[in-house]
Amino acid sequence: MGSFDPEDPLHVQLYDESPLWSAMAGLLLLEHVPLAAKRVLDLGCGTGFPLFELAERLGPGAFACGADLWMPALRRARQKALAWPVGHAALVRADGAALPFRDGAFDLVVSNLGLNNFADAGAAARQCARVLAPGGTLVLTTNLSGHMREFYAAFEAVLAECGDAAALARLRAHVAHRGSVETLTALLGRAGLGVAAVHHREVAMRFAGAGALFAHHFIRMGFLPAWEAVVEEPDRDAVFAALRRRLDAIAAVNGELRLTVPLVCVLTRATPPGA
Repeated sequence: MGSFDPEDPLHVQLYDESPLWSAMAGLLLLEHVPLAAKRVLDLGCGTGFPLFELAERLGPGAFACGADLWMPALRRARQKALAWPVGHAALVRADGAALPFRDGAFDLVVSNLGLNNFADAGAAARQCARVLAPGGTLVLTTNLSGHMREFYAAFEAVLAECGDAAALARLRAHVAHRGSVETLTALLGRAGLGVAAVHHREVAMRFAGAGALFAHHFIRMGFLPAWEAVVEEPDRDAVFAALRRRLDAIAAVNGELRLTVPLVCVLTRATPPGA
């Protein structure tokens, strides 16, 4: 089984052709983002979604900048900017925890699933607050605690049957790392960003069975390594065989293997100095 190489241009191009995960959250963001903005930053823009889509929806009177550290993805995004073309958008290689922009440079910052991927989410939130003009808006999306709960319930049941207490503890720690609206609100508040609105949505990832789930390219890239790390060798193969059987039994009863993904779109306001 091949693995995704984020430095391989071909892999990045193929990743770019598989936008389902980012699109589920990105469409929610595009439903609620304010459209009066003129200076926009897409933090963690990757290969250009939703950067270019948002720039086009705002129109040529606005300017949108995408920032990311992932250089191969930025090269792919630049190809899009030239081919479409989108002349009122630009790309910058930048760390979310140390943005190279002046204070108050943007009246809108968006981040689609970006907060999940920052090594220091608090620092990134503080940078968003810094580069937002007073009264500016941050719009971010993220997936929440309860993500793929059907899968994790089956995984926990299998580990309990196996009596692997250490693996159960690792699984529970893995599940617990996802935040809630309350923890997200607290993180943003510490950065000086007050939550103005919260929009929820649950989406479903549906599979015919365990074989389809574990063979899916995005599952193999984004989730399977962490799942496998829960169970140590030499027990891993036996545990995952039991997990497959349990998931297939669920699919046989329900006619599908349905995994729920709770998403949230949060809008914040930058607190004016002295407020």
